[in-house]
Parts: sequence; C-alpha cells; structure tokens
Amino acid sequence: MENSGLLDAVRRTVERYGMNVRRPLVLVSGGPDSVALLRAVASLGGEPAVLHVDHGLRGEQSREDADFVRGLCARMNVACEVRRLRLDGSSNLQERAREERYRLAEEVADGLGSPTIATGHTADDVAETVLMNLARGAGLRGLAGIPPVRGRVQRPLIEVTRGEVLQYLHDLDQPYRTDPTNLTGKYARNRIRLEVLPVLQDLHPGAARNIARAASLAREDLEALEDLAMAALENRGDEVVLEPDALLVLRPAVRRHAVRLAYATVAPGSPPLPFNLVEAVLGLQQGGEGTRTLDLPGGVVAAGRDEAVALYRRDSRPVDYGCREIPVGESVLFGGWRISSREARFDAVDAARGDVAYLDGGRGPYTVRMAGEGDVIRPLGLGGTKKVLRAMMDRKVPRDLRRSTPVVVGGGGEVAWIVGGELGVFYKVAATTEKILRLEVERLS
Repeated sequence: MENSGLLDAVRRTVERYGMNVRRPLVLVSGGPDSVALLRAVASLGGEPAVLHVDHGLRGEQSREDADFVRGLCARMNVACEVRRLRLDGSSNLQERAREERYRLAEEVADGLGSPTIATGHTADDVAETVLMNLARGAGLRGLAGIPPVRGRVQRPLIEVTRGEVLQYLHDLDQPYRTDPTNLTGKYARNRIRLEVLPVLQDLHPGAARNIARAASLAREDLEALEDLAMAALENRGDEVVLEPDALLVLRPAVRRHAVRLAYATVAPGSPPLPFNLVEAVLGLQQGGEGTRTLDLPGGVVAAGRDEAVALYRRDSRPVDYGCREIPVGESVLFGGWRISSREARFDAVDAARGDVAYLDGGRGPYTVRMAGEGDVIRPLGLGGTKKVLRAMMDRKVPRDLRRSTPVVVGGGGEVAWIVGGELGVFYKVAATTEKILRLEVERLS
C-alpha cells in the first residue's frame, strides 16, 4: 500500500523549492533513501531515468548492488545506466567518490537530456551534516546544512526523516540494499549517525527533524545577510572589489559575509573561506603604503589598495596581449579596456580628464599594449625620462594593476600616453599640429 504521508511531504517540498521532478536523473545506490526517492518520483507522475555508480570497493557486493538497481529499473520500466569508478584506497576517499559521482551525473544527465539531478538526501543527512560542521566550528553557512536545491541538483526527500523512508518502503513491500560499511565507526558521519543522533533522539524525540528545521532557518538567515552583504561588492570584470564606504556601514558579521561572497564569486565551487582568512582579507583594509596582497586557496589573490580590497584569480591577470593598432574613427577592445579614437579639435577642459588624451595625429600610427618593465616615457614638464611603472607607482596605481594598465605607443616606438596618466612630450598637441587625435579609454566591467 502506498504511503500517502511521505508522498504528500515530498510534494510539499517540491512545490516549496520549485523542484522539477518531471524527468530527473535519479542517483540510485540501491540503499533505502535512493530507492524510496525513485519510487516517490514515479508515484508523483515523473518519468525518471536512473544512474547507479559502482565504486568497485566492495567486490561481489558492489556487483550485487548494481544488479539490484538494474532489476528494480526493469520492473519499473525506467531507463538505467550503470557507471563504474576506479578509485584507489588513498586518503579522502569518500570526498573524491562524491565528486566523481556528481561529475558522472552531470555527464549522464546531459546525454539523456535530463534537466535535473535528484538525490536521496533526507532530514537525517542534514542533521548529521550540521552536527559535524558544528563540531568543526563552522559559521552560519555550515549550520545551514545541505541545500534543497543547488544548481540542477535537487533533493526531494530533504524534509523527510529516515524513519519515514523505511516505513514507506515497508508499506510498499519494497526491498533495498544495505551497505555494511555504513554500520561501522570508520567514518565520522557513521559515528554521528550510529552514536550521536540516537542519543539526541532519546533526549528529544524528533531531534533529526528539529535540527534539519533549524538548518532551514539558518539558511534563510544566511540568504538575508548575503543580500545585505552584496551591496558592498562591485564586480569589475575579472575582479570583485569590496568597497570601503559600503563595508563601513555594515556590522562585522555582514562584512565577513561580503568577503565570503566575493571569494565565492571569483572561485565558484570552492569551499568557503575559513574564519582566519576572512579576517586576514578584512585586515587588508587597514591602509598603509602601496598594495598589500594575500594568497588565498584556489589561486585567488586579495589585494589591499588604500582601504579597498579586490579579489581576483592569479591566472586572470593579463601577461601579454601583444600589440594592436588603434584605427582613427574606430574603437578597439584590448585586455579588458575599450580604446576609442577620432579626429577632434583640441579642448583643454576635456583634455584634463584622466580617461582622455589629445595627441598629434601626425606622429602615428598609434598602437596599444600592456606596460612592460623596460618602458620609459618623456612626460610633459619633466625635462627627462621616467620609467612607466615608476610613474604609475607615483600616481598610486596599485602594484597588482600596473602590468594590466595599457600604454599607447606612437609611430616612433616611444610611449605616447600612459592610460589615465602622463602624456609624452613628443606627442603633445602644439600650435603647428595639423591633425589632432582624441583618444578615450574605458575599463570594461
């Protein structure tokens, strides 16, 4: 007999979180949770396909699991694909197996045209995750547990307890497989499941569901805090900047969320930054001379520029874009900048703008490239030469941005203009200049 209570709960979860269970790829290990998920999706009118991942770690039992899932799918007339992983016995085996499962799931879902991937996580899984994160000293994100939806992955059983799953399968007279490794204390999650949660259940019946509900509330609080934190971020192309004025009005906890959001934007999919690194990033705001940088996990760099802090991937900094000609009357895109060129009459007020330069058109053609170590310029009024990178330093261009700032080079090969700064004396507009060229630059976001 079908257990309408569990199906009603799943239906409410699907509606609450906008899940799509019409044609999901369901990950089925053969255990009770995933088997219950498959039966529930089919009972709710979905047309699922199944992926079973054979980790190959338990010999004959692994093969029997795969055969069980194939047989179940055949009886339900559900398409089934079995993939096998080859994992050695080195450290962090569970995490690598999880990553490989999701990689395979994305691959198979794409091949089958399944818009979503459904997994059998329950409220008990949420409670176990929260307890482990709490023991590690996690913040609000760790206490938010497992999200019901993340990208195309959805978890329709997330508000159902494992006890309800077992009752549902019992009512259906539906068999399932039991993984004996889940009954050992080898892994931390197993000890939480076998030793900690039962004690909490004795002290407070319904503890797993209560913890999962608390995680849901923490997730809502987290979303509200991140909405506030988002106001302090400015996306500037390949970097995210923490604006000092916007951060100043935020409470310390929200500032930390802003740092984590900036990091997640630059390095999507990476684990959240730990508290000490978040505080170190905020410490770059304290000011001081020059640019202060901090290496973060995943190849991310945090750069303190005066009181602003920018995060970017180290490999996103331009190294050599070559050299491009700037045709008169056209715009060119170069290394995250737009350079526009046209003939014009000289306008002293306009020429005072940092993003505009008036050049002697007869000393072209002009080209653009990134500043280099050996570049020099003969600035107006100096009476000699100056290194381009030194000129940028004197103008307080952040150190990490100097090599990604373009220079305009004249027909004679000398630097005619440091974008946003000095103009070369040989390229200035004089009374005898016959053709005047106006350049304007824009940093693209």
